[in-house]
Amino acid sequence: DRTPTEHPRPTISSTGLAAVIVDVRGYLVTAAELRQRAALAERGIEPYASAVGALLADGERAMAREPQPEQPLQISGTGGAFVDDSADAYALSLAYVVSGERRYAEHAGRILDAWAAIATSTVGTCVDSGACLTSLAMSRTAPAFVFAADLIGPAGKFDEPRFRSWLHDVILPAASERTNNWGDAGVFMRLVVTGYLRDHQGFSEAAGFWRSQMDLVAADGHIPEETRRASAGLLYTQGALTFKVAAARIAERGGIELWEYRGEGGATLRDAVDYLATYLARPEDWPWYQGGVRMPKVDSFWELVYARWPSEPFARILESGRPFGASGNSAVEWTTLTNGIPIAEGAQ
Repeated sequence: DRTPTEHPRPTISSTGLAAVIVDVRGYLVTAAELRQRAALAERGIEPYASAVGALLADGERAMAREPQPEQPLQISGTGGAFVDDSADAYALSLAYVVSGERRYAEHAGRILDAWAAIATSTVGTCVDSGACLTSLAMSRTAPAFVFAADLIGPAGKFDEPRFRSWLHDVILPAASERTNNWGDAGVFMRLVVTGYLRDHQGFSEAAGFWRSQMDLVAADGHIPEETRRASAGLLYTQGALTFKVAAARIAERGGIELWEYRGEGGATLRDAVDYLATYLARPEDWPWYQGGVRMPKVDSFWELVYARWPSEPFARILESGRPFGASGNSAVEWTTLTNGIPIAEGAQ
C-alpha cells in the first residue's frame, strides 16, 4: 500500500500517438449496428424495442444534467461525478445514434470537453495496489467517455485533439495493474483507450496482460483471486468476468482472438463463464464459503456472453435482467441495445 499522491499531467509524447496501426472503432457496437437495432425497435421487435425506450429515457435525464469535472481527479468510492458523467456521455451518444437528434451528441461533446479541459491530474491512482480507489473507478468507467466520443464523432463538436491528449496523459496511466478484478478492469480500459489512440503496441500489450490474467484461472473455471472473497465470492467473480468478457469483445474488434485462449491454469473464458453460471443457478452449492454466499444482481455483460454462446443456461440468466441499462460502476452498459439478440434465435 502507498500514500495517495498527486500525479501531474505530463507532456504528451508525439510518438505515443503516432502508431496509427490498429483500428478498433466500434468497441462493443458500431453506429451502423445501432441504427439497424433502432430500426428493429421501431417495428416493435424485442429486445430492441424495450432497450431503445429505456435508453431514450436515460438520455433525457442526462440532458438535464451539466457536467461536474473535478481537479484534481480523486475518486474515493464506486460513484461520483466522474462515474456519473461518463455514463451520461455514453447514454447521450447512444441516444444520438438511435434517434438522429444532434442535441444529444452536442451535450455529450460538452461533457467530454469539460473533463478534458479541467481534470488534468489525478490523486490516489495506486495502480499496483488496493490502497486507493481512483485507479479502480477510472479503469471501470473511463471507457464510457471513449465509447461516447467514438459514436458522436464530429456531431459532438468537441475538441478531439485535446480529448485524445487527455486520454493519453491522464486516463491511460491510471489503469490498474493488479492481478484481480481491478486488473481486469485495467485491461478493459487500456484496450479501449489504446484502440481509440490507434496505438498498436499498447493494444497488443493490453491483450497480453489479459492472457496473463486468464492464466490465473483454475482448470475448472473458478478464479482464485475472487472466490476467496468469503460470502462475496460470486459477486466478485461476476465483476471480474464483466471486464474479461468485454475486453475479449473489444480485442476481437481489433483483430486479436481472446475468446478461445486457454490459460496456463487450464481454463478458457467459456470455462470461467460456465462456472459462474452454474453457481448463479445453484448458489447453495457454492463450494468456497459455507456461511451463505451473496447472490449478486445479474450483470449486463451476460448479453455479450449470450451473443457469443447462445445457450439455454445463459438465456435463463438474461431473462431476469433485460433490458440492461446503466450499470452504475462499469462502462459495460445498455448492452441489451448494443449486443443483445432475441433469445428465440438460438438457446441450445
